[in-house]
Amino acid sequence: MKNKVTKQAAKRSIKNMAAFACILAASVFALSGCDGKRRLENEESYRKIGLNQLENGNYESAVNAFNKALNERAGKVTALEEDINFYKAYAQMEMGQTKDAVETYTALIEYDKKNGDAYYLRGLAYLSSGNEKQAVEDFKQAVEHKKDRGELYAGIYEQLMLAGLIDEASQYLEQGLKIKGDDALSCLSRGRLYLASGAYDQAQIELEDALKKEEPEANFYLGETARVQGDNEKAKEYYEAYAKDHAKDARTLYALGKIAFEKEDYEQAASYFQKGLECPDIIAVKSRLWAGKIAAMEHQGDFSGARREMEAYLECYPNDEQAKREYEFLKTR
Repeated sequence: MKNKVTKQAAKRSIKNMAAFACILAASVFALSGCDGKRRLENEESYRKIGLNQLENGNYESAVNAFNKALNERAGKVTALEEDINFYKAYAQMEMGQTKDAVETYTALIEYDKKNGDAYYLRGLAYLSSGNEKQAVEDFKQAVEHKKDRGELYAGIYEQLMLAGLIDEASQYLEQGLKIKGDDALSCLSRGRLYLASGAYDQAQIELEDALKKEEPEANFYLGETARVQGDNEKAKEYYEAYAKDHAKDARTLYALGKIAFEKEDYEQAASYFQKGLECPDIIAVKSRLWAGKIAAMEHQGDFSGARREMEAYLECYPNDEQAKREYEFLKTR
């Protein structure tokens, strides 16, 4: 199982719903009677519990809390319920419950046929489960309803390229680069598109502009730009700058671990990989973090520990042929 879904993109789409949800919840509160007031308070309380569980990586408990929140709904569906469902689907994806997440996103789309965020996130879920045809269709619907969202084009392009759907991806590169705008997010989106397409000089220019305009995520992508060009020292500087305010970002810890591994600092590499495995939002890089940790343990001579880790790894990823071969080697040491 090699899930390459970009979780940062998913998180940003979810967060866009939160502020509006709170505003609309207040209006519902004002219009409700006593029973409606009580149910709204319960719904908001369960939502808060769910968010706390989500933050701590307790995804099953989060889903349970979100379900309880949704059971308190009184009257018509509002933005508050939309908000809760987005977080619920996110937790389901983190648990690997792709089918359940698809159903949750589908419910959001049935309520609002123009919900571009729901189409995009359902597309990511479909792509994660190998349903490429449906993912491509959902991505088309997402940009149809969010034509001016540069980060949407960047996210779709990156994911389609990772899935090997080069022809399908090319249109999003072309369309995304046509979107104008000098704000930080526009620069970041263009930088990501240039990076993913291999136009590193243009990527550098756009990402540096985004950083000057105080978009911290530009540091991560500048690190990626430096790394693919072989400048690990510069990449490390950018990754560490991003990690200052994003200490629990698994992608960054994986990248730092890879740099340490290539420098043959296997103890440091193992430490980065382990820290990454302890982060929330690791589904996109979990297998790579885990495999990296095992390799670092091997290079430190801890073959028995690496063998135990590999046994656990193969329980989660039984179809990883390379890992199977490595396990046969470890059994001889």
